[in-house]
Amino acid sequence: MKPNDSDPNQGEGDRKSARRYNRKLREFIAGGTVDEAAHEAEAYVEREPEDAERAERVAKRGPHGGTKVSVDELVAKGRTVFDRVRPLVSRVVARARRRFRK
Repeated sequence: MKPNDSDPNQGEGDRKSARRYNRKLREFIAGGTVDEAAHEAEAYVEREPEDAERAERVAKRGPHGGTKVSVDELVAKGRTVFDRVRPLVSRVVARARRRFRK
C-alpha cells in the first residue's frame, strides 16, 4: 500500500485512527452510559451465554474475514469490478512475460 503523502503517520501505526478512537472513547465515557452498557452486556451474557461466547471468539480473531466485497459495495464506492481485478491481471501478465521472455 502506498503511504499517504499528506500524512506521513499513516500505516501500521495509524495515528489518525487512534486519535479518532480515543476521542470517541472519551465521549462515550463522558456521556455517562458506561454503567448502563456494562449492565446490559452482563444481562446479555447471562441470557445468551453460547451466543456471547461465539461473539467473543469472533471478536478475538479480529477483522480478518471481511475480504469479500460485493459488486454493489464496489459501485457504491465508485469502483467497478474491473478496477478491483485489474491489479491481479497486471501481476499475472507481468509474471507470464518474465517467464516466457526470449
